[in-house]
This record gives sequence, structure tokens and C-alpha cells, in this order.
Amino acid sequence: MAMDKGTQTIDLFQAIEEMKRISLAGGTFSMKFRKWNRQTRNGGDIVKVNAARVRPKASDEDISGSSYKLFFTDTETGLARVCWQPLIVEFNGRRTVLN
Repeated sequence: MAMDKGTQTIDLFQAIEEMKRISLAGGTFSMKFRKWNRQTRNGGDIVKVNAARVRPKASDEDISGSSYKLFFTDTETGLARVCWQPLIVEFNGRRTVLN
């Protein structure tokens, strides 16, 4: 974890691995990500999820680009959600960086 002008940061892929470990242990994590819709080419709004848990990802045959997406459950609402991994901007209060 690097320090950046007083703000704690974490490598995005390290954060995703940590998300998986927390989920396997039965815990939850918080994150923020930017919305993006490939069909409408619209997005940019920030979504905050207070208590998420990773769920199994779909195969690329079933869902296009699934290798680049994070499949998770919002445990506060019970909804199954998906976001693009590169658009995750925060994990447990730490800003993510893509190295």
C-alpha cells in the first residue's frame, strides 16, 4: 500500500484479491465505483456500496467481458450487482490505483 499526499491508496488488483478473501471469510467490504453503460456509452456517476460481498463471476461465453467485471452482492439490499473492475475508485476507504 502506497502513501499519496496523505491519502492511503491500494493497487486495484490487490484490492480485488482482498475483496475475495473478505468475502470467503463471510465478511463484507465497502467500495465506490463509477457507472458505465457500454450500450448507451453513458456513465460517470459514483456509486457507494457500504457492505458488499463478491459472488462467483460469469463466464465470458455467458456475459461479454466478464473477466473485467466484479460480480458482487450488495448485502444491504440483497441485490446482485456488477461493475467494471477498472472503474472501482475506492475500497474500504482507500483510493484504488491502477498500476
